[in-house]
Amino acid sequence: MTGFFDGFLIGIGMYTKSPLFYLLIGLLVLRVLYRVKRPAIRGAFGEWRVNRRLAKLGDEYRVFADMYVPDREGGHTQVDHIVTSPYGIFVIETKHYSGWIFGRERQKNWTQVIYKRKEKMYNPIWQNFGHIQSLKTYLEIEELEMQSIIAFSSDATLKFKEPFETAHVIKVNKLKNVIKKYVDIVLSEAELKDINVSLEQLSFTDKKQKRRVKTAHLKSVKSKQSGQKPDRPNQPKVDFKLNKSVSEKIESVVELNPSIRTVSQVGSLGYCPRCTRELVERKGKFGEFVGCSAFPKCRYTLKKEA
Repeated sequence: MTGFFDGFLIGIGMYTKSPLFYLLIGLLVLRVLYRVKRPAIRGAFGEWRVNRRLAKLGDEYRVFADMYVPDREGGHTQVDHIVTSPYGIFVIETKHYSGWIFGRERQKNWTQVIYKRKEKMYNPIWQNFGHIQSLKTYLEIEELEMQSIIAFSSDATLKFKEPFETAHVIKVNKLKNVIKKYVDIVLSEAELKDINVSLEQLSFTDKKQKRRVKTAHLKSVKSKQSGQKPDRPNQPKVDFKLNKSVSEKIESVVELNPSIRTVSQVGSLGYCPRCTRELVERKGKFGEFVGCSAFPKCRYTLKKEA
């Protein structure tokens, strides 16, 4: 028996000296890291594909990606992409989801179906409505109509039974075609320049500063979910003044569906503080809760208050 163990240990020692052993260990580590970081990698790759498609629009178009627009509470609302042009402003919410997607324009939650598993997501049209209202107020162009676009990845199968009236709900590969449909000039050269300058002020040249804003944004979202008032001691409160026309427009939208909330209230369930994927509503053995859409890769959860 002793001879067997001695031979076994000698065999292991010889194997660990082989370059193949370290190659296998390296591959195993990479596999584990990929599984942990898969949601973030998938999202980053999806955003790269969107940016690549938007870059093909032409010189008349300006693309702003991953923008943090000030909201009325002194925080920020995160907007995936903003495209400015003489033909209007396009606000794009990207969804890097797979599976079947079901939903209606006036439905609070949409459904993602992957095989037999169903997940809820906050209506992205309502989510983007909040982004647009904050953007209009920041730019002080409340009366300008902005085009709302919800772009799903090519892995998603859109199963919508009714057409949408207030937004374009499409796949990423249709982005260019939808934007190019708008050919009437609605912004002068001077107006467009002012808008671009204002948006440039929201761009971060310091990565650390952007990381701090992103962290504060995620913390704010988490605080709202738990019913706590977010703490923003270092963020100046933005003085937004809504004119009568904007208030009336918001009220008219709310009348379409009483569940829709106004500027400071419209928003998604937020983003997972662990992997930055979107949070979704779920039902479990002990009631409703909020969890990461990347489950089971990410198991972050947040209990909902009764």
